[in-house]
Amino acid sequence: MKRTLFLVSLMLVASGAASLRAQDPRDALVARAFNEFDTQRRLQLLMAALNPTSGPPRGAWPVGVQLLAQTLLEDGKDSLAGAWLRWAVRLAPDLQPDTVQFLPKVADAYRAARAFVMRTRSATDSLAATTWLWTGQDPAQTQGRIQIASGPAPLRVDVKGVGVVGPGGSVALNPGSYEIGVTAAGFDSVHATREVLPGVTTVVEFRPRPLQVAVQPPPPAARPAAPPAARPAAPPPAPVVQRNKKKFPVLWVALGGAAAVALVAVAAGGGGGDGGSGYGTITINFPNP
Repeated sequence: MKRTLFLVSLMLVASGAASLRAQDPRDALVARAFNEFDTQRRLQLLMAALNPTSGPPRGAWPVGVQLLAQTLLEDGKDSLAGAWLRWAVRLAPDLQPDTVQFLPKVADAYRAARAFVMRTRSATDSLAATTWLWTGQDPAQTQGRIQIASGPAPLRVDVKGVGVVGPGGSVALNPGSYEIGVTAAGFDSVHATREVLPGVTTVVEFRPRPLQVAVQPPPPAARPAAPPAARPAAPPPAPVVQRNKKKFPVLWVALGGAAAVALVAVAAGGGGGDGGSGYGTITINFPNP
């Protein structure tokens, strides 16, 4: 019943889109896979529908991925189903599980695949451009290949658990996820994880960045020594104010004192013989100081 409903909805979507553009052939492949009871034939149809060179991962593509995973899970090939789901999540990070059309274990396998992809992403992941050679859709094939494209410099490519693969070379591997490390003289190292799918060649082109040579800034120019601070000139000596001191004449004081004594003596001696008043006059002139 669920398959019938899905086919009806898929046909309606396809017929509506046909008025705007030609029908995506992948939609028809997925619809045929839903009606195919032979497992090998269904897997063959789905592998053809999932070919990334046929167009972006949209339309029936997400449905085909989950139908492929469910087919493998029902066949007991959980590890292979996980490899396909990890590849799909790495290619289309916005992929969401369909819990209506598919079994719960498909959603569980999807969540595990997404967690693995998030955990294995690296800061240099964008420096590993990936394409695929979808040479055939033979579900009987049990191995795929990793091929290393030539880079801008002599690269040393090390596939963890496998060994060194030279640029332009390839190696046959079992389906799964593989960590790849790349080093080159004068370039930053690159690390990326990629999936190998059965019957598919995964081509990885590494584009390492040149090393950033740290440039030491020139030392700051020495500032010229400031001249010693000039001592403030001593203020000129205060002008000596020449004051004309008025000196009191000591000699005149002495003479004046003697004259005063004589004056007193005369006054005390009384009158003269001429019967006059007995007073004489002494005039003392002091110089004007």
